[in-house]
Amino acid sequence: MQVLEKDYQINSVRKAIDAGVNSIIALPTGGGKSICILKLCQAMPDKKVVISLRNAALVPQLLNTLNVNGLSVSVVKSGYKYVAGGDVTLVMEQSYGRRKHLNIQCDVLLRDEYHVGCMGGVYIAMREELSPDLIIGLTATPIDRLGVYIDKSMELIEETTTRQLIELGELAKPVYKVPSLSQEIDYSAVKMYRGDFSVSGLDLILLEHCSLVAQQTLDDALSQGRKVMLFANSINHVESLSEAFDLLGVEHERVHSQRSAEENDESIRRYKSNEVRLIINMSMLTIGFDDPTTDCVVLARPTKILRLYLQIIGRCLRASKGKTDALILDLAQCISTHGFAEDYRDFTRKTSKSAAIMAERLSVTNIGQFVDGEFTYSESIERKVIKKKSPVIRRKPRDGLVASKELVDRAVSNRVAALHRLNPRMEKLVSTIELVNIVYDQQDETSKMLDEVAMVKLVALIGFAYSDSLVDSCTALVEGLHAQNQSIRGLPLKVSNLITTIAMQELSVKEVVTKA
Repeated sequence: MQVLEKDYQINSVRKAIDAGVNSIIALPTGGGKSICILKLCQAMPDKKVVISLRNAALVPQLLNTLNVNGLSVSVVKSGYKYVAGGDVTLVMEQSYGRRKHLNIQCDVLLRDEYHVGCMGGVYIAMREELSPDLIIGLTATPIDRLGVYIDKSMELIEETTTRQLIELGELAKPVYKVPSLSQEIDYSAVKMYRGDFSVSGLDLILLEHCSLVAQQTLDDALSQGRKVMLFANSINHVESLSEAFDLLGVEHERVHSQRSAEENDESIRRYKSNEVRLIINMSMLTIGFDDPTTDCVVLARPTKILRLYLQIIGRCLRASKGKTDALILDLAQCISTHGFAEDYRDFTRKTSKSAAIMAERLSVTNIGQFVDGEFTYSESIERKVIKKKSPVIRRKPRDGLVASKELVDRAVSNRVAALHRLNPRMEKLVSTIELVNIVYDQQDETSKMLDEVAMVKLVALIGFAYSDSLVDSCTALVEGLHAQNQSIRGLPLKVSNLITTIAMQELSVKEVVTKA
């Protein structure tokens, strides 16, 4: 079947070729990376093009797309007979090392899902062996686990965004729901590992809530006729959730690495053919899984990794005939951490940033206002605008004034409310420090910027005199010191000074008059 390319796909291809330098084409999930690969191959008929894949499930899909559009393909993968001389060579990356004797020629290397393993030894060894003149990567998320642009040596080409594709009808319109269950679970004690919650630490919490998750999924999605992909934390979590759905009498499938390939393939087949409307997985279906009829994802595990969050919610955003919207059912506080699918994210940032500040702005100002009700991106924006219209009275402080008892009392009275406010800016600061700590931990434990005690003191200080500008100033301070490779072990003292400065600017301060 001849494909109908979109303008943004053609523009992406043209820019990648015209640039003449290694580049990454960033397209949202469902944006048509396979079509871009096809058009890149067609646009360079005089070049020896090699396509590198890491996900075996993508091989037959891409092979069919190339074949039906007139390109012959030589395949390097177990289970396929290699026949030299194709217009394009399709290589399973993990298979290449055992087939170096084929002496594959390569002028241009195309690599799908570029964010996966692009700094790994397997890909680097293959790249050096092939020695291409040009490398073009494709991905929906060109960032690493810490939110840093994945390869600074490559130019980023971004011709469209998720929001634009939703507005064009190329992707389904997301609908969000945050049940109260999501807000009742405390993850603060879970240790971090490589920028995310530790799997074992999360299991200690999540395995206790499997029956609630199953019931919530049934009530909010399955009973509404939706086709659901549920993302769990671990294999134990998948199996426990499976048992919970069994008790509810809900027919479903599950996939994970401890089941055989044949069992997983059969489960996926039954789900895609609509024999069941629920499939439970940990991470196997996060990348490369394509089922446009899926109209709901359930986030049953939290994550600090923006890349993972975007890949997960992208599983239900593909457009399909008769599909009116896509429900993102958040049971793990993911939306309040990472925002909406529609949020614009600057992928070109070169330093460690929290997932929260990858967004131009987070739409969710207070997730509590949406608990237990479905809402859309536009509704959250409207509420934010209304909130912004509230009058703010500011008085310029007089020279020579000091903080009064009134100021202290005001701060104390606001402290409890401030600490309970779910504000993305506070999330932004805490996540920024956590991620910076991870970077320093990887270098030298003694270089750690803040220990847990200092972090608690810092949050307490900010909660004592809470303001948006204070949090923004603190975040800028952390980022600035980190960029200069300076330790911020003394950050609480610096924050105390910021509190004084900003309080003088934002609050009405009256001179303390002591009577003799």
